[in-house]
This record gives sequence, C-alpha cells and structure tokens, in this order.
Amino acid sequence: MGKDPLKTSQERPKSALAAARLTRGYVHFDTPLSRSDCKQLVTSPEAVCKHSFYPFLRVDFVRTKFQRTGPGQIKRSKKVRDIRYASHADAAIYAYYNFMLTELYEHQLELLELSENVTAFRALGKSNLDFAHEAFDWINNNRPCVALGFDVKDFFGSLDHAILKASWASLVGANSLPSDHYAVFKSLTKHASVELRVALKALDLSRSSLERLTRLCEPAQFRQQIRGGNLIYTNAKGHGIPQGSPISAALSNIYMLPFDIKLKAYVAEHGGLYRRYCDDILLVMPETDAKSVSEFVEVALSDLKLTMQHAKTLVSHFGASKSDRPLQYLGLVYDGVQASLRAAGVSRFYVKMRRGVRQYKGAKKTDGGTPLLVQRRKEILNRYSVHAEKKSRTYFSYVKRAARKTKSAAIHQQLRMHRARLKSLMET
Repeated sequence: MGKDPLKTSQERPKSALAAARLTRGYVHFDTPLSRSDCKQLVTSPEAVCKHSFYPFLRVDFVRTKFQRTGPGQIKRSKKVRDIRYASHADAAIYAYYNFMLTELYEHQLELLELSENVTAFRALGKSNLDFAHEAFDWINNNRPCVALGFDVKDFFGSLDHAILKASWASLVGANSLPSDHYAVFKSLTKHASVELRVALKALDLSRSSLERLTRLCEPAQFRQQIRGGNLIYTNAKGHGIPQGSPISAALSNIYMLPFDIKLKAYVAEHGGLYRRYCDDILLVMPETDAKSVSEFVEVALSDLKLTMQHAKTLVSHFGASKSDRPLQYLGLVYDGVQASLRAAGVSRFYVKMRRGVRQYKGAKKTDGGTPLLVQRRKEILNRYSVHAEKKSRTYFSYVKRAARKTKSAAIHQQLRMHRARLKSLMET
C-alpha cells in the first residue's frame, strides 16, 4: 500500500493548449515543438489522425524494497518499474487530450458523487499525507471497524483494450471513438518502445552526451539504426498501456469508473469508507466478515479483467485500543493509537543517505584547495538532516509535515539516530 510519500495531487494547467505546451526537459527522437507548431498539431483532429507517433523511450527504475521479517532482521528485494517517455510532439498530443478527458471525467465524478473516493492523479490540492490522515481519522471516529487494503497486480500492464475503448467512448458521449481519439488510443494500446540504453548504444551515444543534444538522432538515422536495427518492441497483446505518458494516469481512472461506482455503493450500504489511490484500494467497514468483503472486491476487479495481489491484501481490526495489525496506507502506518512512518521508508532513507555521503566523499577531493565535502556540507545537511530548508522537498521536509499533520511524536522518534549516523558517515 506504499506510494511515493512526497507525491501530491497534480496541479492542472489552465487550458488544454497550455498543457500541450508544457516544457519537457528530456531528449527524444524529435525536438520540442514551437508554440505555433504545437497549436497547429494538437488542435487539428485531422493532423492528429495523420500524425506518425514515435516509439516511447523506456527506462527501467530499480527500487530496493525493505521488509522487516523479525527483530533486527530486514529482507531486501528489487522492484523494477519501467517508465516510458513519449516524444515531444506525441507528449503534446497526449497532454492535450488528457486535459479534455479529465474535464469530462471530473464532471462524471461530480455527478456520481465520487469526488472524495478517487484520490490519485487529480488536482485536489492535497498530498498523500492528507489522504492517509483523513482515513485514520475516519477509523478513529468509527470504532470498532475493520480496514481492508487491496492492491492490483500489474495495474497499467493489465488494462484491457476493449474495456478501455468502450469507457473512453462512453466518456466522450459516443458509441465509438472519434477518428482522432482512436488514433491516440491506438498509439497507446499498440504502443511501440525502445529501451534508452539500447538506443544510446546503437547511436554510439553516452548518457552524459544527452546534456549536449537537442534530439537523439535525425530521422534518417532513426529509420536506419533504430527501426532498421529491429530495436522497437510493439505491444501485440490485448491489454496494457505505457506507464509514464501524460494521459496514462487519467485513462487508468476512467477505466476504473465502473469499479468505483460499484465499490462506493457497496461500502455506503454498510456505512463504511471507500478510497482508491490508483491501484491501492482501501475499504473501512463496521466489523464484518473480511472474507466476504475481499471476495466482493475480487469479483469487481475480475469484471474489469484485473487481478488482486493476494500477498498484499491487508486486514486490520480496530477496537478500543491498538489494532491487531497496523494499517499501512500511502507511506504511513496507523496502529489505532498513533501514526508512524513505514519502516521500509526509513530504511530506504538511510540507504540513500549512506550512498549520498559516499558519493560526495568519492568525488574530486579539492576545489581551490578546499575539500569538496567541506564545501558541500550545507547541501548534505539540507538533504539528509532535520535542518532542511522550509521549502525543500527532502525526506525530512516530508517527515516534518507528517508529524505536524498527524500530531504523532512517534514519527520524530523513528529518526532520532539520524544525526549520529550522518556525523559518523561524514567523519569516517
């Protein structure tokens, strides 16, 4: 049930064209569009229909996961998440259509009274801390109750194309997708992609060289070395959309609309709480049979050809005092008495701190006769200590907000040893 703790609900541009014109600071197979070219492309359905979409660039992010298996025992594992970046012109189109679909989707949520239930990828002006704190407050005010957390297996990779197409058409008020919408739909469902490291090798480029380039290659090089080199993977399956495009998040919410309607009605019937953050599903109900609730959720997911990850299902009973099992939700843990940080998140912070300090110490020793570590001491303290600047987006700025929001002294206690550890790393 854990998500990026610093993640906040997104801020939306003021118009579809403004969304399309957003600057994207990465190098791709094309160059960024001028304002006039961008407007000419995205505002013309005919141009969108004729547009040739480039393959996505795929980058694999490897994240170390930590799981406490016993007193003083932590199990490490690797989680690979592939993110795909659209070319500049393609991203402009996706952003433009994302804005239009989101407007329609938000209207639907309002009509269906689902605005409070769906919390991810929306401009709500709240962070994960707010969503978690609201859920914990509800639990505290409605004891005895049981909280059930569910997770969907390979969420973006499992979205069924036929269901997505029908949901998309329904949202725009049509029996079938208009031609321009279908062109966007097809580029996402039959998406093509190239691994960035493979593309760089084929083009004899290094990662550091990307800072000096405006595009990866010219069209002729793309045709010869990328397409001609058979480096492009095309999704031939009937499910899955790329995670990372400007429109993927909105499409995932649109896809889940029938599920949200069904779950809200089910929970309302029992006087409970329903929240969904992307593929993290939370239900809090008056004491009831957890097995029957789990079966209901599983069937509702299967109706959309999605599969529940049973290993991540969490059931927490809250009585008068501590719960029988702490609830982990959006980066925080609630045991019925107080909120705390996820142990895995704290462990991950210490790993990053150790690597970060070592990186500074292993860099150039001096600059003008002054050790680099001395020059950057302030930066290290700002990044890895409680002395982070007020407006900085560091782990400790998140910790401060979490402690303030939840009024939990336990949160600061979890990191009480960070000063000693940081001092030891910097001195050794």
